[in-house]
Amino acid sequence: MRWMIAALALGALGACDSPTTTGTLEGGPDDAAGGYTIEVRATGAEQTYIVIAPDGLTVAARAAEGASALMESSRAQALAANPPPEGGEDLPEVMSLRLPGFSMSVSGMDEGEGGGENGRVNLSMGADGQNIVVRADEGGPGEADDRAYVRITGADADSVREFIDEQEDLSAEVKAQMRTALGF
Repeated sequence: MRWMIAALALGALGACDSPTTTGTLEGGPDDAAGGYTIEVRATGAEQTYIVIAPDGLTVAARAAEGASALMESSRAQALAANPPPEGGEDLPEVMSLRLPGFSMSVSGMDEGEGGGENGRVNLSMGADGQNIVVRADEGGPGEADDRAYVRITGADADSVREFIDEQEDLSAEVKAQMRTALGF
């Protein structure tokens, strides 16, 4: 899961073509300043990929246990309208960094022998119509309760095509269905 979170964050950084400048970040679902919005919601068992077009069209696919499928339009829209749940329990903040156009906080604790570690990272960056929000939550021993959320706003059509094509958990057929549904 840690590698997946790191890969999602790096992919998110690559989806923004213009350099980051100073600005105000909110990271909420209503702050897209144009372009496409890309979301990835992942747990230890499944990944959901959501693309919201500038006209509001929502296309999503889900991958789990080696299989993938395009989601029905109404289900994709309902999922996109509901933000993923925040992390469960409050954890002590270990580190926090806030700069113009950038915010990062790290929280966590070691639960001793056998209890594992529990940690959370929240990252937000961007300006000029592009914004990246990454939330990763490692819930304890094993991956069953691990979660990751990445939201990229202000992406262009080429970045969305590239994003879809790079998802290894989606079959070639599902990737083609997503591109077709988006009019690519």
